[in-house]
Amino acid sequence: MEVHHHPDLHHKSKKFKEYFLEFLMIFLAVTLGFFAENIREYFSDRDKERKYVKTLYHDLKDDTANLNGGIPFWQSQLKRIDTLRTEIKKGDHMNPKVANMMASAIRFYGNFLYHDRTIAQLKSTGNFRLLDAALADSIMEYDSYITSQLRDQEAHGQKLYIETNNLQNKIFESGIWQLYQKNGLIYIDSLLTADPNAFKIHTENKELLFEFYNSLDFWQIGINWRLRSSLHLERRAVNMMQLIENQYHIENK
Repeated sequence: MEVHHHPDLHHKSKKFKEYFLEFLMIFLAVTLGFFAENIREYFSDRDKERKYVKTLYHDLKDDTANLNGGIPFWQSQLKRIDTLRTEIKKGDHMNPKVANMMASAIRFYGNFLYHDRTIAQLKSTGNFRLLDAALADSIMEYDSYITSQLRDQEAHGQKLYIETNNLQNKIFESGIWQLYQKNGLIYIDSLLTADPNAFKIHTENKELLFEFYNSLDFWQIGINWRLRSSLHLERRAVNMMQLIENQYHIENK
């Protein structure tokens, strides 16, 4: 009978050094992979941050341009309303040329055009964390001021504007406003210089004049709110642009 011998299945025990080397190799592989992923994520975040900051900077430039155009406009409107109220107070003795020109000029109205494409992206993606902390705080405060306080002022101001215009329509002829839109203030000035009474002003209703006078006062208050907010926002926008220039070395071109 043939006898088969089973092979020796007992393996030689590994030394502790071999186990330690295997563990060390696995540990290094995992650790290096972790660091590599962190480094990749870090550079990816910095690239996103740079792109956000560049577009934010241009948004702020557009905002300041809009504000810098609006501020002198509202300052001029305040002066025109002052002049018109002075004339209205004279009643039958008002200067028709001055009153008509001022009444036409205050018909213009506008709201702030907010360039919030970058801020909207930062809010929707939750990527404010990528930005410098001081800049992120400033952006959120700036955005909150516009979307709450300024927009409320605009809505209230527009209501006052409409009420004032409705009263104005009962006192001044609309034809002068149409000519103003078509030909400009210089044309109206020359027209009224030639004939100050070319457009009738209805001064016979004293109660209506008094109501219009008071409405102009409320409209002035609304404009003053808008003006203060515009000046505040302009300073904030400029400060953020300077912060971006210093922190991210972006040039104002």
